[in-house]
Order: sequence, then structure tokens, then C-alpha cells
Amino acid sequence: QGYRRVWAGLRGLKLAFYRGPQDQEPLEVLDLGQLVAVQAESRALVLRLRGQEVTMKMESWETQEMWRGFILTMTKMKLPRDLALLPGHTFQLLEALREEGERRDTPVSPVTPVVPSCFFEVTRPEAERLLEQSAGRGNLLLRPGGHGQGVSVTTRQELDGTALLRHYRVKREAQGYVIDVETPHRCSSLAEVVQFFVQSSKGSLQPLDPEYSSHL
Repeated sequence: QGYRRVWAGLRGLKLAFYRGPQDQEPLEVLDLGQLVAVQAESRALVLRLRGQEVTMKMESWETQEMWRGFILTMTKMKLPRDLALLPGHTFQLLEALREEGERRDTPVSPVTPVVPSCFFEVTRPEAERLLEQSAGRGNLLLRPGGHGQGVSVTTRQELDGTALLRHYRVKREAQGYVIDVETPHRCSSLAEVVQFFVQSSKGSLQPLDPEYSSHL
């Protein structure tokens, strides 16, 4: 009770959860760089991160131990000594450790960030007007930030017949983006920025589809 069945994938320090094994868009992504501790509790792993605690229930003890091994190996970049795994599983961890070490040592070429379809080259007043004209087809969009810096998020919601417009700053950093909210939230991509607002609003905010947006 209180749990939902998901599929998980780990790449480096990013632990992503998906609705199904074929899904490309994650439901949630955890930054294991914020990991404080991992604790095994009766076929469950409790991940304690800064400001967050996540419990992962497993189908078997072996699966739980494998996940504990992968998470600790990726965060510490060395094989934990207290793992109780078969030789084949230990070999998998060593291979993952070797590949991750090579990946981190490879210089990363600058790439152009992937821009979500709800990004529009509009000003703040134009964004407000666009969301008003597209009511019912999305109430969240991304746009260039003020003074040509970063990105901004504009949202529009109706409350008792009154339109509530909000604007949020999203700062670009070397490792991704930081959403300027009460508790700053870090994202690795603009797609995760959109995902943050959709999840935080429990689905009441939805990205504006350019196919349906009105022309200014």
C-alpha cells in the first residue's frame, strides 16, 4: 500500500523511473549526487537524499542487493566490500564501473540543448496572450529569459473565473538548469524543467502544444 509499480534505469548518477519498460520519458529522475545513505530494510531499499527520502521495494533479495550494489558503485566509483552477490553479478558491477569511469573521463563536446516543443520565441506579454488564446490546449510554455539570459516559464491557471499568470526564472548552469522557486530545483534538461512543473501541479499544468497554439 502506498507503492506503485515502475521500471527503473540507472546511468551514472541519474536514477530514472518509468511507467513501462518501453517508455522514453521518465516519471521522475533522482540525482544520486545528492545521496546521503542507502539502507536495506526487508526487501526494500531506502534512499536518503538531501531533502528527500525514497523507498524502493524489490521482488527479491537478490534484486535488492544488485540495486544496492549499482547505486553505491556509481556514487562512490568503487565496488562496495559488503555485497553478497554471485560472481557473475559482481562481474556486471565491475564492467559497469569500468564503463562509467571511461564515460566520465571522456571530454564532453559542447552540444546544443534539446528544446521542448513548448518553447516559444516570445516576450513575456506575448506569452501571456498566447496562453490566453490557447486556453484548453495547454497552460505552460517556455520562452527566452529576460535580458537574454536563461529561460523563463510562464503558466496560466483559472481560479474562480480569474486568470492567474505566473512567471519563473530558469538559470542555465554547467550541469543543467536551476528553477528559481522557494526551494531551488535542479534539472539536467529543459524537458525535466517541464516535467517538474507538471508533477508539482499534479497534472493541472500541461505544456502548450505548438500544433494547436494560435499565431500572434
